[in-house]
Amino acid sequence: MPYKTWATNDVPSAADINAITADAVTADVATSQTTTSLGYTDLSTVGPTAAIAMVNGQQAEVTITARLYGSAGLVGPVASFSTSGAAAVAATDANGVENDGTTGMTCTRSTWVSATSTATLTAVMKYKVTNAGTGTFLERRISIKKF
Repeated sequence: MPYKTWATNDVPSAADINAITADAVTADVATSQTTTSLGYTDLSTVGPTAAIAMVNGQQAEVTITARLYGSAGLVGPVASFSTSGAAAVAATDANGVENDGTTGMTCTRSTWVSATSTATLTAVMKYKVTNAGTGTFLERRISIKKF
């Protein structure tokens, strides 16, 4: 369901234009932190977390970026995100970024989320490793851009 359905000869208001062209909400955590968890978890510094007001049916693009690496090959550190409020999305590998190497690599992924209610959409990054070892995560960012 679209955020707004336009009809012939409709004229967008200033509020419509502002909503369409609004800047993304972005949050960062630069600190290097680690986990050995095989399930999605928070790091010592939770997040980053971003939140934006949504209406039922509206879509948003959630973009995550992180520099990540493992303590050994195939440790597979993964950064993903979960959402609450306007839509409930669990952290999954399908919405995450992974690096199977021991050299830091900056990875980015964008995912579309549809609001199932009129509320604030809150997105927070989550972390895990896919195999035994330590995953290191730094220069983490999450952005939400509504459409």
